[in-house]
Amino acid sequence: MKLKLQLIIESDSGETEVVKEVVKLQRHSLRAENLGLMLSEVKDLLHEVQKAMVTHQSTQYVTQQTSCPECGRIRSHKGKHQIVLRTLFGKLRLDSPRLYHCGCCSNEEHRSFSPLAELLTERTAPELAYLENKFSAMISYGLTAKLLAEMLPIGGEINVASVYRNLQRVAERMEAELGEEKWQFIVDRNSRTEIPKQSPYVLFMED
Repeated sequence: MKLKLQLIIESDSGETEVVKEVVKLQRHSLRAENLGLMLSEVKDLLHEVQKAMVTHQSTQYVTQQTSCPECGRIRSHKGKHQIVLRTLFGKLRLDSPRLYHCGCCSNEEHRSFSPLAELLTERTAPELAYLENKFSAMISYGLTAKLLAEMLPIGGEINVASVYRNLQRVAERMEAELGEEKWQFIVDRNSRTEIPKQSPYVLFMED
């Protein structure tokens, strides 16, 4: 038995824009171990679908940014580079062209910018960051990296250092959102505001 899976991307109007074969499978005599999809095949399938979908989305976005939103004039290209995006289903390299600002609508005519780089300020997709943070809060960084690499099509792209850095960024962002630290809660001696009881601190040690 041979099985081919195609990815078809259509526009909002229903027109076919992309037809891509994402995976080709083959089975011979049926055995318990080859019944249905294997984990490795699912990983390849998810990675190829993710790659095609993200590439199409990013290309469309950059195309939309080529025209000046004020006057409709086509912006000049300076060049392009690639940005690396870590996603739940693999690490992707996306073309990121640089465009010049429109001179008639901006005072920054000679300055260039990268629309895609400005959109994707974080190089780790939110879902992958969520899973890294969730598991690293319960188990060690090393086990988190091994678990995600085992289940997701990210191979060796995830490691202890990347999990740690991502968790640190989230912690710093949450810390910044708390605002200025207060050292006392009773401002007025006549106030009946009670000092809240502090919860005990729990220290986790990493092996």
